[in-house]
Amino acid sequence: MEYRIKLRWLILFATLIRCVCALLVELGNDEVYYYTYALQLDWNHFDHPPIVGIVIRFFTLNLHWINTFSMRFGAIIIAAINTWLIARTGTLLRNQRTGFIAAIIYNVSIYTSIIAGLFILPDSPAVFFWLASLYCMLKIILNKEKKISRTLIWLGFFIGLAIMSKVHGVFLWLGFVIYILLYQKNLLFRKQLYISIFLTIIIILPIFLWNLKYDFITWKFHGDRVNIKDNYIHFNSLFTAIAGQLFYNNPLLIVLYTIALLALRKANNIIPANTVRLLLCCAIPIILATTLIALFRPILPHWSGPGFIPFMLLTATWIDWHLHQTRTSISKPLLNSALYFTLVILFSGVLLIRLYPGNLSGANEKKELGKGDFSLDMTGWEKLGIDFSKFREQDVIKDKMNPDAVILINKWFPGGHLYFYVARPLNIPTIGVGNLSDLHKFVWLNVIEGNIKSGGDAYFIVPSNNFDDPKALYHNLFHSIELATILHQKRGNKTIRHWYIYRLKNAKAPLGSLY
Repeated sequence: MEYRIKLRWLILFATLIRCVCALLVELGNDEVYYYTYALQLDWNHFDHPPIVGIVIRFFTLNLHWINTFSMRFGAIIIAAINTWLIARTGTLLRNQRTGFIAAIIYNVSIYTSIIAGLFILPDSPAVFFWLASLYCMLKIILNKEKKISRTLIWLGFFIGLAIMSKVHGVFLWLGFVIYILLYQKNLLFRKQLYISIFLTIIIILPIFLWNLKYDFITWKFHGDRVNIKDNYIHFNSLFTAIAGQLFYNNPLLIVLYTIALLALRKANNIIPANTVRLLLCCAIPIILATTLIALFRPILPHWSGPGFIPFMLLTATWIDWHLHQTRTSISKPLLNSALYFTLVILFSGVLLIRLYPGNLSGANEKKELGKGDFSLDMTGWEKLGIDFSKFREQDVIKDKMNPDAVILINKWFPGGHLYFYVARPLNIPTIGVGNLSDLHKFVWLNVIEGNIKSGGDAYFIVPSNNFDDPKALYHNLFHSIELATILHQKRGNKTIRHWYIYRLKNAKAPLGSLY
């Protein structure tokens, strides 16, 4: 009972911290982009499966409660559920204290606690289904219940939904099949295993059918992201990927994981060998694949994030065993230090985004002011929406622009921010005109938003940290393109970014169409 109460307090405390942070910083590039998934539900989208959009739509009350906090509310609630679920899994491995330690580690990892636990990304629901799948696998191999057949069916269901959240969920089946082939071949004779695999295929079938309709565009997009084009090794890319993985999963936790794995290798009585083997089979493939790709091209470090969850469970088991052996354990100060590290990263990040006087880094030239400053992704957009609303109102009053003028974008970022914080509150259509590789989902969104009619007008808003010249982009599509005004974003009484607002008048032909 003691650890159940502690777990509840941990969930409450961690959830409150996430709620406060969600209120204090605006949505990032990816987060505003996934709002389009919720707005236009589909069986699949250009770059990811659909579940993140469904999560957003559910927790925003079918899009009737839309703001920065409500967008992240689903990720926050899922993180609370995941804390309970990993504690349940840890309890399955050893006892309630093991589960509680696993829950602490989960909330100390930057990836699971912040990236997937605070920000609304495909990883948010994906991590839940990864945990649920690992829980089912462990119940199967530990024979904790007689109804293994039913658990096998649930496993196929959860892995299917993991893939429908993010395609790297396929590594769950890969890990489990590797384990079965190497260590527990008797499972091959259970028909429920094949029913489970078939269930996963049925669940993810919409991804295939959608791509069949659109010439397998998702395959091509992700294939290009992981395709090895060069025959030589990119050491900078490899170093960046490794450093990113260490940081995202908390370097102090990585030290704990290493100590735990070395200890488990020497002492076989801490945890059953088949448990260690299964968890390693589910961890190593995705981490190894991500790192190998980084040898030849840049990758995003959070791609391997779910692969570190098995290490959380193994480490929690070792810590509990070690605490039982001796009260003076290195794990306590290391775990405390890891917690402080994550809290410092979280709160310092919020403070820098909101209060830092000037740019954190980047160019100072007028048309590139703020370029390279990551903090600008999550600040200034709400104020831009207010300032643009006033400017547009005067434009309409002075008859400089038609009241039905749309906002024109050429890339999904900063298009997502402009759509969410500027166009949506003003109920202005946002039309994507450009390359599919730049617009992504906004090409499909044109079906909802409509198009720019021949003779129609549009605004083009471009920030200095991501400047594109509309005259170079659209000179042959409009009769007139002019710089209307420049708005300025300040932080700490210093100008950190300019917003260039252009008027694009009298379109030569209808613009905006579906891929």
